[in-house]
Amino acid sequence: MQERHDQIVSTPSPIHHLQLGIEIAGTLSLFSPIRIWHQSTDMGFPATTLIFAAIGIVASLCTVICFNRGSSSNLFHLTLVLTATICCWMMWAIVYLAQMKPLIVPILSEAE
Repeated sequence: MQERHDQIVSTPSPIHHLQLGIEIAGTLSLFSPIRIWHQSTDMGFPATTLIFAAIGIVASLCTVICFNRGSSSNLFHLTLVLTATICCWMMWAIVYLAQMKPLIVPILSEAE
C-alpha cells in the first residue's frame, strides 16, 4: 500500500507552469503575469467599443435585408436591434469600468 502512495504524483496547475517558466527565464520583470495582463488590456475599452459598434451595424444591415416588411416595421426592428446593442455595450462598459477601481472594503461613515 505504501508503494502505491509513493507513485501517485499530483499534476501541477497552469499557474505553477507559468511560475516555473518565469523562474527558468530568470527575468521576472519581462515575463511577469501582471505585466502580460496589463499589456493585453491597454486598448480594451476602445477596441471592444468598436467591436460592439461593428456588431450593431452588421445586425442592423441584416435586419433591413432579411426582414424588409415596410417602413414602420423596419423602423421598429432597427430600434430593437440598436437598443439591444447599446444595452449590451452599456452592461459590458459598466462591468469593465467597475474593475478599474474596485471597492474592496466599504468605508462606513460615523453616522452609520
